[in-house]
Formats: sequence, C-alpha cells, structure tokens
Amino acid sequence: MRGGKSLWSELDLHQLMAAFTDPRFQHMIRHWLALRQDDSVPCRCAVDPTKFQDSLSMVWLMERHDDGHYRYRLAGQAITEMHGGIRRGTDTSSLFSPQALDMFRPRWEAVLDHNQIVRAEGEVVLAEGQAVSRVERLMLPLRSDSGGVSVILGATSYETACGLDLTATAFPPTNIQYCPLSDVPPGACP
Repeated sequence: MRGGKSLWSELDLHQLMAAFTDPRFQHMIRHWLALRQDDSVPCRCAVDPTKFQDSLSMVWLMERHDDGHYRYRLAGQAITEMHGGIRRGTDTSSLFSPQALDMFRPRWEAVLDHNQIVRAEGEVVLAEGQAVSRVERLMLPLRSDSGGVSVILGATSYETACGLDLTATAFPPTNIQYCPLSDVPPGACP
C-alpha cells in the first residue's frame, strides 16, 4: 500500500509489535487484541483505558463522520500540548495543512476501510523549526456505537518533551508499517 510520499511496508503481528521502541504501546496492543473475539474489530465501548494507564497521555480517539471529516473525540495531555490544544470535536482540517491531511488520510483509511493496524515512525518539525522530534504512532480500528468501523484508537509518542509553546508544525514523509487483521486470528495476543 502506498500513501503520498510515505513508505509503506507490511509486517506480521510479531514484527509489528517488535518494531515499537516505546514499550507503552505493548499494553494498548495487547488490550485491543484481547477485545477481538468473534469480530475482527472491537467496539469502542469495550475499550478499558485502565488496561493501558501508562499510555493515557499519548492516547487519542478520532472518528470519521458521515461528511467525510475526521474529528477528535479525545486526546491525552501530551497530544493536546503538541497540537496546540485539541478539544473534543476538533476537526483535523483546522489543525493540519492540506498537505499533511493528504499524507495522513491514507493511513486513516487503511485503519478504517481495510481493518489494518498501522504503525508510523518518523520526525515532526516543531514550532518555528526550532527542533525536530522523533515520533512513533499506533492506530487501531474500532467500531462506533452504531456498529460501523469509524473510530481510530491512536497513540503517539514524541521523543522531545512538548509544551504549549512547542507544537508540531510540519510532518515530513514517514515510514509506515501495517498489519492486516486478516492475518491476525481473533484472540491472538503474542
């Protein structure tokens, strides 16, 4: 799969989990995998944040609406600070440039339309080009309350400490790894 200038590669579940350098991602992935029983995509309401408490500051939930817009349902403290104050209902088009949205959209669609676990790694340019931060991101599909796969459970780890005066401003091309759920049997949890 290709998306913009990002480099895409397919990994199996064990390779995907081993690729994460931030160990906090492991709890999220294991909890999400444990929720997969007969259905390949768990329901948003089944997610228990106490199962990955160490990750809550970097967690975000995004929902694709019928109008095609993506809006945040929630964002942890680190995400809110890095992106200048994301609030519930914030539309991604108000946060990111059209070029960034064109780069992100194929990732979001891989998660929601193709039921894939997505991992992204790369760098972001911080405010006024003062610094660059290595970033690692996880995206998992969830069913909404209405039953459609329209919610992304995400988490983003930034190497550089962030603050309200140090926000992400540019998103150079990123390496993307994905794991199709068709290769992951329900209940699998390495």
